Amino acid sequence: MAGKTVKRSRVQAVKFRLQKAGKSKVEKQTADTVAKPAPTAASKERDRTARKQRGTNVVQPLRRPRFPAQVTKGLRFLAAPLVWLCLLAFCGGTGVAAFLWLTTLPPVPNCQTMPSPASDSEQLYCAEQASRSGKVEALLAGLALVKNWSPDHPLRHRANRDVTEWSKSLLAIADTKAGQGDLAGAIALAKKIPASSPLHADAQTALLGWQKAQNLGQTINAAIQRALKQQDWQTATLQMQALTRLDDEYARQNLNRLRQQLVTERTTYQQLQQARQIAASAPEDVVVIGKAIALAERLPASYARSAAQLDIQTWGQFLLNRLTAQLGQADMAGAIVTAQSLPFSLPLPPVARDLLWIGRAQPLATSNLMTTPPLEQFWQLWLPLSQVRQIRADSPLAAQTKVLIPRLEQQTQDLLQLQLAQTVGRLKQLPTLQSAIALVQPITPGRPRRLYAQTLIAQWRKEIQQLEDRPYLTQAQQLAAAGTLPKLNAAIAQARQVAPGRALRLEAQNLIAKWTRQIQTLEDQPILNQARALAKQNKLTEAIQTANKIRADRALYKDAQAAANDWIAQIQIAEDQSLLDEARALADRGRLTRAISFASEIGYGRALYDDAQSAIARWSDQRDTILRERRSRRDEPSSLPEPSRPSSGYNSPVEAPDSQDLPPP
Repeated sequence: MAGKTVKRSRVQAVKFRLQKAGKSKVEKQTADTVAKPAPTAASKERDRTARKQRGTNVVQPLRRPRFPAQVTKGLRFLAAPLVWLCLLAFCGGTGVAAFLWLTTLPPVPNCQTMPSPASDSEQLYCAEQASRSGKVEALLAGLALVKNWSPDHPLRHRANRDVTEWSKSLLAIADTKAGQGDLAGAIALAKKIPASSPLHADAQTALLGWQKAQNLGQTINAAIQRALKQQDWQTATLQMQALTRLDDEYARQNLNRLRQQLVTERTTYQQLQQARQIAASAPEDVVVIGKAIALAERLPASYARSAAQLDIQTWGQFLLNRLTAQLGQADMAGAIVTAQSLPFSLPLPPVARDLLWIGRAQPLATSNLMTTPPLEQFWQLWLPLSQVRQIRADSPLAAQTKVLIPRLEQQTQDLLQLQLAQTVGRLKQLPTLQSAIALVQPITPGRPRRLYAQTLIAQWRKEIQQLEDRPYLTQAQQLAAAGTLPKLNAAIAQARQVAPGRALRLEAQNLIAKWTRQIQTLEDQPILNQARALAKQNKLTEAIQTANKIRADRALYKDAQAAANDWIAQIQIAEDQSLLDEARALADRGRLTRAISFASEIGYGRALYDDAQSAIARWSDQRDTILRERRSRRDEPSSLPEPSRPSSGYNSPVEAPDSQDLPPP
């Protein structure tokens, strides 16, 4: 406290001195200013002259110091505390920096670009990061990394935790593999768990169980394979039933595979027996033996297929002996048939090979079927052609080769021309279509591809005609779009330039017929409109006469006739309605016969004919009913005495009833 008081007094003393020094300096400057008179122009001129005369030899007075001595002394007094304050700040900053450096974690290593001489901590860190993916490779790599570390290694405690986690993950993956039937994979993973791992005992227990199941399954599988090889289907089935009793996923999955194998083996064996029966049915027939060989060679991989190889060799040797005999007898046709029946698995002698090549090439040399594109057929012909060209000149088949090779070459040339022509023709332009036709025209009659070439030529000529005539129809359609008589006539004239027999002739005729109907409609519509106007004025006869002016070959003829028939019906109704009304009035009064007579005057084809005929039928039924009732009453015997007439002799007149009229019902 005393030190602070001394310092405070010193600071106050310094401030007092500075204020006093500044105040005295200001007072002195003020006094000088007041004492010194204001300079005049003459005095200023004298001063300049005197300065010039003195020149540069006059010594300038010394400049006074900027700060007074009291200020300098005060600053020196404050220097020591400032220095100590700076030292204290420097030491405090250094301490803070050291503390931050000690508490900051080291940088995380980059496992992707980690240098080869990396430290153990960096390698362990990267192994931990990789193991998080759960991949088997990463887990095994981590175990291999810490396997040879000594117990006193600085990272051994951390590595032990990692080994436990990695072993647990490996054992879980192995258990999953075992559940999926992959016992071999599960066993291999369980063996990778090191003895230093806490899970080593669990891994060994699981390993023993899996090995036991694997050994038992392998034993049963071997027994099943022996039974299948011997065609002992019953034993194989019993062994499969033993597999079902194993509580193991691998055994169950293996059981499905073995059942499928059993089905395949039985089916294959049946096919082999069928091939043997075919061969036994005609043991001297080359074609039959060839069918048996073909059936045996199509057998799938199985024990029966292995047994069939001996039969194929036996049948093949028979065919080779027959081929040698046919060649000795110069039976080339029979030799070719025999060569085609030889099995592919047997090595063929040169003559048999040549016969086989010729037998394959001959059908292709004369075939004219185009079931596939030309380019594919070209490659189908190229292989037989190259094989036939390999037949040597001293071969017994050299003469047939000389005839066969030109045909095959001609076939290949025609196919190339067809392929090139089709490629060019796909551009759908006049020059390209004409070029395509020119390319296939050299395929003369007699060649196998002639019919196909002519079909293509006809198609391309049709496309050429379409390209040539399409502008006519396009221009005609543009003219007809206006819908006026001159434009429609011009469109028809333009469409008629498509000559008969051309590809677009039918389309042109349809357009001409359409535009002709439009022209007729434009020409006859005023007539029909006039007729309808007359009909609205109740001038039905004139309207009918006007509508009949439209001829039968015109577009509006049906509309005109429909309107005319409607107006005729109106006239007929007006004429016959009164007659029908009078007939109905007579029928209401009971004069049915006269009503029928009046209604019958409405002739057939009239508008009210159907109504009149319906009324006539109804009235006829009513009249017939009344007549039957009267007849029945007249036939009944009378039980009352006949009334006596008056004696006066006066007879009251009785009007004779009309035989055609009847009272109302």
